[in-house]
Amino acid sequence: MNFEFDITLMAIAGALALRFGVLAATLPMLDMRSVPPLWRVAMAVAFSTALAPGIASVTNGNSIDLSWSGLAFEGMRSVLVGAMIGFTINLTFTAVKYAGSVAGMQIGFAIVNSFDPMTNSQVSVISQLYYILTVLLFFISGAHQILVGAMFQSCLAVPPFSGFDPSIGSWYLLEEFGTVFTLGLRIAAPIIVTLLLVSASMGVIVKTVPQINVLAVGFPIKIAVGLITFGVSLIYFKDLVLGMMFRMHEQVGELFLAIG
Repeated sequence: MNFEFDITLMAIAGALALRFGVLAATLPMLDMRSVPPLWRVAMAVAFSTALAPGIASVTNGNSIDLSWSGLAFEGMRSVLVGAMIGFTINLTFTAVKYAGSVAGMQIGFAIVNSFDPMTNSQVSVISQLYYILTVLLFFISGAHQILVGAMFQSCLAVPPFSGFDPSIGSWYLLEEFGTVFTLGLRIAAPIIVTLLLVSASMGVIVKTVPQINVLAVGFPIKIAVGLITFGVSLIYFKDLVLGMMFRMHEQVGELFLAIG
């Protein structure tokens, strides 16, 4: 029995597996330490195995450099492409985490940040709750299909062993990252504005009745008002986050247009 190996197909599958492996390592919920690395590897290998034959059929095998230097260069390029796609997908979740940090600081939860063993860092309680709600909306709204489509589109826009310009894509991601702070403040705006009015009201009360201990009275009031506002603003949060997720499809397309 004779076995034949297509070296070109194996090289393309390996490049795609490396690209998708980096992407899987940066995806929401999959970047936690509780997720076994074998799951990420299995997902990357499954997608690369499924897409490699189709990509190899439209790729000129004679133009593929199978030398050690060519394979090493393609490995670095695949890592860069996967990291750029993962960065684009995570923009929405970064904005949500930033909004939770700002909202938690305004409520007064900055002193009760908990240690997250999954990321080895201090996380805000409100930020973590916002993040979990965003992940649920991500799957409920079907936005995870955008991720699967991004994997396929990346193979067409930037095929393995083909040149691309990372500088334009880097500038695009830098511009998009600037919108994270704007979106985060928009998400936390109801809590920020409400607690600003509460703080102003407490200032007037203290000036009127100086016998009141503002520290003993102000903290419970701000926490209660902040949590109530947080619950009421969840409808606004849902609409804004869903809009950001639908915008994710355009961001991925613009990224591929910039680097393709």
